[in-house]
Amino acid sequence: SGGEDVGVDDSMRYPIIASMVSRVNALVALSLLFVFPTLLMQDAVFFLTFLFIGWTLLFMTQTMVNLISMLAVDRCHRPNAVAFLMLTSHILGDVPLPIILGLIKDKLAPSCRVGPSGDFADPKQCEAEELGIRKSLAIAYAWVLWALLFYELCRRFAKREIGKARAEEHNTLLMQEEEDDGTREDSAFAYYHSQFQPEGLNQSAGGDESSPLNGRDNP
Repeated sequence: SGGEDVGVDDSMRYPIIASMVSRVNALVALSLLFVFPTLLMQDAVFFLTFLFIGWTLLFMTQTMVNLISMLAVDRCHRPNAVAFLMLTSHILGDVPLPIILGLIKDKLAPSCRVGPSGDFADPKQCEAEELGIRKSLAIAYAWVLWALLFYELCRRFAKREIGKARAEEHNTLLMQEEEDDGTREDSAFAYYHSQFQPEGLNQSAGGDESSPLNGRDNP
């Protein structure tokens, strides 16, 4: 409240990223366990149920992905990070991929092309090309496997930054211990010197006539 800037401490950014990426990867892997079996299913109810559960689990990762993208950069760059995430998700996802998958489907199952009337080019032959349709779905599902690879790379990079931070913290503690040891040694020497140095060595440069070094007795 009161306009106070509340956020995650910079020292905790990479530990949070590593933890969240692991959860994202687990959700993606779990979603694929529901999606891939649909390639073998004949019943429409089971097909749609497994597909619904799988894609729901996959879409549950979006909030964490947005948070990870913001935590991966400094605060001043977070709007750009979100914009870049949106751009890459469209370029690598929903913009060219449906067209590419459509071309693949037309190649594997040419009789299943949809004409201007909205019907298949050859409905009878399309049923015989069911295997080509399933292969097209398998290619679409396999595209999600890239997410597992890149999320794992993200986790490894976060772990590396955590290791660097711990090494720097360890080196800082060692330097502080060395400085503390040096300070204690200097203090011990100063105490010893003040207790056992010959009398008169602490006199001013002008000299004191009462000093034994001047060869005169005290009055």
